[in-house]
Amino acid sequence: METKKIETINDFNWEALEATINKRPNKAILEKYGEVICNHEPYALDFYERVYLGADIESKEVKIGDKRKIIDIYKVGDKEISVVISGFIDVILEPRTEKQFCDLLNVTPAELVEWLKTPEGKTTFLGQEHYLVVEQVIPYVKGSISKGHENKIREEFFAEISTATSAYMGTIKEKNGGGFIINVQGINGFLPGSLAATNIVRDFDSMIGKEIPVMVEDYLRDSDTFVFSYKKYVNRVLPSKIEELDTEKKYTGAVTGIAKYGIFVEFDEIFTGLIHRSKMTPEMEEKFSKRLYNSGEVISFWIKEITADKKIILTDEDPTIKRMELEDFKKKFLGSIKGGEVVAVQPFGTLIKLQKDIVGLISQKEIKTKKKSFNIGDTVMVSIDRVHQDKIFLSLPNEG
Repeated sequence: METKKIETINDFNWEALEATINKRPNKAILEKYGEVICNHEPYALDFYERVYLGADIESKEVKIGDKRKIIDIYKVGDKEISVVISGFIDVILEPRTEKQFCDLLNVTPAELVEWLKTPEGKTTFLGQEHYLVVEQVIPYVKGSISKGHENKIREEFFAEISTATSAYMGTIKEKNGGGFIINVQGINGFLPGSLAATNIVRDFDSMIGKEIPVMVEDYLRDSDTFVFSYKKYVNRVLPSKIEELDTEKKYTGAVTGIAKYGIFVEFDEIFTGLIHRSKMTPEMEEKFSKRLYNSGEVISFWIKEITADKKIILTDEDPTIKRMELEDFKKKFLGSIKGGEVVAVQPFGTLIKLQKDIVGLISQKEIKTKKKSFNIGDTVMVSIDRVHQDKIFLSLPNEG
């Protein structure tokens, strides 16, 4: 087995030697364990934990297929990188064979080498806890960090099937049967079409090349393939993301469905809302009545409200204009009696149209107290009691 060699005087860690001679404590060990250890080699903390504390001591003997943590880098060359792995074994990495790992970092093998030659690059790399898999032991130990990364990620993926705590960014590479091949953390997996979007995927070709967040759904043992899901991610983050929606902001989205009472729209990739026909401007309602909206069509809208059960109600009406109309209505009619037309009778109360685009509510409790009943189209006199945000609360004036 090869021993570590110092090729030039510049390869020697003079700073570590000076710190050891002057008995300056290793800061990482002192802060973590309160022990005064004056070893300042990069692997000092790992050495202390394994040898002095007996934590996960690994054999000095390695065999092909072993996965070991990289604890130090002591020589970086264009063709070979010399590292120390757990068990304090010297291993050679060949940058030209590490394209899979380099792709994850979005660098070329040559750029990886240049990065590791810098103190910042070396420190960052070691701080990220990378592993390698042993590929050769004779005449010297050679390993693959690409395979080490894949091994580590596969272990994470298996754990995620039951715990479902992490999301990963994946790139859709190609179509495959009823779904897609997606690359997640360097591993190709399967993304079913039914799990690739919040709604039905109608154009599979448009998905190729997209980068989307996914979670691990399952593992197919027969084909050694992980199954990923975008829907699982959406369901996980939706409650918190809904809180970020802005009722003052104008959004755009794609029509995903048409019902007799309104239009379903998908926006910001994870949300689906409904524009009810009662929330449409006359122009939009006319187009809707003529069935001129098509699936996939892009439209603009605002968020009207988010219900207690997290349904998103959309509107075609600009809230600033609506707010101005309500303020004007409030100044003119608050506290007065006004005539209106019954436009809806619901279990919770009766809706009265007071003027164009202004509707108020008489509660069912008020209607029962006054022993009244209404039908759509009836004309009724009401008292304008309160205006709160965009809601107008009415009561029935005493007769006489």
